[in-house]
This record gives sequence, structure tokens and C-alpha cells, in this order.
Amino acid sequence: MKDNPLFNLLKSIPIPKSFLALAIILSSIGSFVGLLVPLFTGVIVDSVSREGIDWNLIIIFILIFLINALLSGFGLYVLSKIGEIMVFSIREFLWKHILYIETKFFDDNEIGKLMSRITSDTSIINNFISFKLPNVFPSLVTISGSIIFLFILDWQLTLVIFVTVPIFLLSIIPLGKMMQKYSLKTQNELADFTGILGRVLSEIRLVKISNGEQKEINNANSKLRSMYDLGLKKAKIYSIIDPASSLVILITVGVVLGFGGIRVSTEAITAGTLVSIIFYVFQLAIPLSSLSTFYTDYQNTLGASERIDKILKEPTEDIFHGKNVSKNPEDIEFEDVCFKFIDNKVLKNLSFSIPKYKTTAIIGPSGSGKSTILNLLARIYVLDESDQSRITYGGEDIYKFNLDSWRENIGYVMQNNPIMNGTIRDNLTYGIKRDIRDDEIIEYCKIANCYEFIIELEDGLDTFVGERGVKLSGGQRQRIDIARNFIKRPSILLLDEATSNLDSESEEKVKLAIDELMKNRTTVIIAHRLSTIKKADQIIFLENGVITGKGGHDNLFKNHDKYHSFFTKQYLT
Repeated sequence: MKDNPLFNLLKSIPIPKSFLALAIILSSIGSFVGLLVPLFTGVIVDSVSREGIDWNLIIIFILIFLINALLSGFGLYVLSKIGEIMVFSIREFLWKHILYIETKFFDDNEIGKLMSRITSDTSIINNFISFKLPNVFPSLVTISGSIIFLFILDWQLTLVIFVTVPIFLLSIIPLGKMMQKYSLKTQNELADFTGILGRVLSEIRLVKISNGEQKEINNANSKLRSMYDLGLKKAKIYSIIDPASSLVILITVGVVLGFGGIRVSTEAITAGTLVSIIFYVFQLAIPLSSLSTFYTDYQNTLGASERIDKILKEPTEDIFHGKNVSKNPEDIEFEDVCFKFIDNKVLKNLSFSIPKYKTTAIIGPSGSGKSTILNLLARIYVLDESDQSRITYGGEDIYKFNLDSWRENIGYVMQNNPIMNGTIRDNLTYGIKRDIRDDEIIEYCKIANCYEFIIELEDGLDTFVGERGVKLSGGQRQRIDIARNFIKRPSILLLDEATSNLDSESEEKVKLAIDELMKNRTTVIIAHRLSTIKKADQIIFLENGVITGKGGHDNLFKNHDKYHSFFTKQYLT
């Protein structure tokens, strides 16, 4: 059980053990009471043949039937409810874990595949826990009880009946292993297909403008064909298991009628006893059929649990451990900082200071590692503990600070200006924990030069922006991102091309707003425009992850050939 991903998953969530025990007891008692139904049926048959109808026996029979139905039904409902609670806990636990996984994980995994894990794989577990597992305990009680009563009624006939059972069980085990293999492949193909859906639908405009529809149809069809073939293979296994179960029941009934008829004719048993035995055989049919597919369903669930277990083993961010960050800005130091993506070393032994209350501009060719520096500062990317890299804030390692507090202290205007599906108000206040009045929102929107276009919209601040802000222009999304960071009131500002998507008029207004926002704050800017860079207190020139120049504009312009070339040729990137 130690390496069983399903049991590991169930151990990670709260299970109402006392409630579960009560439900099992009730449903098991209901199944046990149900075992008396065939027995009393036989007694009534013998009583009628000898003495006529005994209404007392009929009343007892009806009471037993009603008690069985009530207890079994209530027990199964409670078990199913517990199953739903457990699956809810699994989904909640998985979603919480995914949100706290380190960001690098999302760089290497398609969002569509993760969606498949949360929805499809948990649905498989849901089906098993909510519908298959609750039937196990009552089924075992029914099977074991029926077997005991069969031996009590006529052990010789019972031995003949159960000759076929071991043969049937031996055939189910290898089929179950095949089912697990095919189910695992099916879920992987489904995850790949979901990944294609997520990738294509999120960039549907690129697909259309590039005439990529047929290519994406072909990509999806290969996955759909693979799932179709795997589905047929699983159908073949089920087509063997279900008829085999029915065949076993039919053969068993035939044996009971044949051999049982001989036993009645020799007066070894009564006709009522034979009727009871036949009823017990039929009573065995449903739980045996359920248990015959239980193993294959369990193997299927095991495969889904294994894929979820891999995600749960991914390292997560420690959000709340550590000391809170002071609101007073401190100097930031990079000490021999190295960083790589897999085998690609992006930053190589960087050492530099970011003075408090000052503005530091980082420039250089595309791919030189500028945005990586900002991501390390925001702790979106994490330094490798095995090397000597350090980033300090006021002399203390930034990883000693509470991550929630650290990020609350940082404003980050990203290059792609992320927008959530929702209203403009939702986006302006996203993640901000304090109460924010409308007049405060309006004030900062005016400073960020986005209030004018917001009030022109039909619903103003309550206008829905669509998926990834598709209803807004690039410049509008950027100004909302800037306004959000105004509202956040951080002491450290990270600006990644904060004016890149603005027209000249808006750019000038936003520059003034940013200048105001930068006062009494530590600011790190990635910029390509000379007007922005010249205002910086220090400029760091980065090439291939290495600092090749550091200082003021005039000094670098005179002494750094690449910096000089960038401006004179006007292709600063």
C-alpha cells in the first residue's frame, strides 16, 4: 500500500471515519437482512405445500423485505455521499497544490493537460469512489452470507455450484491488467488532446490568420483516432467480462435445477429448500457481476491516481513561512546569481546592487536574461539551492521572507499585461487584500490614463473584458495593468516594457504617472526607449546572461560600444 498512488491520495484528504463506519454497518446489516429473504421464501413454499398459506410468515417476509430495502438504500446513499465528499476534497486539494506549484512547472507543461488531470482523472476517481467502492461492502456481505446459507441448506449442491467460480476469477485478473494498460494510454491521449484544445483555442486568431485550421484538425484527429482504437480494445475486454459473468450465472442455475431436481426427487432436500437455493444463486448474480468489474475499475482508477500523484509530487512554494517584509525599501544585492532552464544557462554569476529609492534600468539584446532577473526578484523563479547564488534585501536572503508578504510588497507590470476574464473592476483590484473604494480606483485610473476609455464603455468599471482581455486593445490592457499596480501601493516596482503598447499621447501621460509612482520606491525597469533609460540612476547592460556594462547613460554611451551602437543605430531591442 506504501507505493499505491490511490491510497497515498486518500491519505492526503480528510475522511469522515466514524460516519463511514456507520454507513458501512447500516448497508451491511441491510444486506444481511436481505439474506433472510430467500430463506423465508423457501420456508413459505414448504409451509404452503404442507399446511396452506401462513399469513404470519407472509407478514414477517414483507417486514424483512422492507427493512432490507430501507437499510440498504440509506446505507448506500450515505456511502455515496461520503464518496462525493472525498472526491470534492481530492479536487480541492489538487487545485490548491497546482496553484502553489513553482512557476517553472507551468513552463514545461501544457495547461490543457493539467485541465485534463483536474477534470477527467478526478472523474474516474469520482466514479470509483462514489459508485463502485460503496457497493463493495454490501456485496461482500451478500456473497459471503449467501455462500454460508447455501452450505447450510445443502453443502453437496453448493460444492457443485462453485466449481465454475475459480475458473472465472482466474480469467478476470489478466483482463484487468490489460484494462489498466489501455486506460492509462487513453487518459494520456485524452490529456494530449485537451492540451491541443487549450493551445489552439487560446491562440485562435493566430490559427485563423495562418490558415492553420487543417493542420490542427489533423493533429487532433491523430489523438482522437488513438483514443478510438484504445476505446475499442477496452470494449473488447468488457465484451468478454460481461457475457462471461452472465454465462457463469446461467451455468450455475442450470446446475442447480439439474442436480437440485435430483436431490428433491430423492428427498434429500425439500422443494422449498431448492427454491431458496435458486434465490441465493440469483442474489449472488448482481454482487458477483459488480465485483467482476471492480478489479478492472480499480486498475483504471489506479492509473488516474498515478498521474495525479505525479503532479502532487511537484515542489510547491512555501507561501506563509518566514518573516514579514518591512514596508521601508532596502538595498537589493545580487551575489553570483546563476540561473538556467534545464541545460540552458540564462544568467551567469551576476553580481550587482539595486539601491533603495533609486531606479535601475536593465537593457540588452532579446534573450539576454532581463525578464529572468525580474522573475527572480518576484520569486516567480527560484534559485537553485545547490549553488552559491544569493539575492538579499537589506542584507537578508529574500528566501527568508514570507513569500505572501514579499509579493504583496512588489508591483510588477509584465510585458504581456495579463488580464483575467471578468470585469475591469475585478482586474484592477485582483489580489489586493485591503478594501478599495471606487473613488480610489477612479483616482488611480485617471493617473494611469485609463479612466477616459473606461467611462465610455457601457458598464464602466463593471464591463466584462473577455478571455485574456480580448475585448480591450493592447494599450488599454497595459494601462489597466499599470493602474492595478498603482492601487497595490508596492515599495518595489518591476516594470517590463511598461509603455511598449501605448500610442505617443498615452505614452507621455503614462510616463508622467510612472514617474510619480516611482517616487520613494525602489524601481527596476526593462526598457528600450532612450528617454526612459536616461532617467535611470544606474543602467546595467546585459549580454547572454553576463553584465558587460554598468553605470550612467553618459558613461556607457562613451565607453560601451554595444550600448553606443544600440542608440546610434536606433534598434535598441
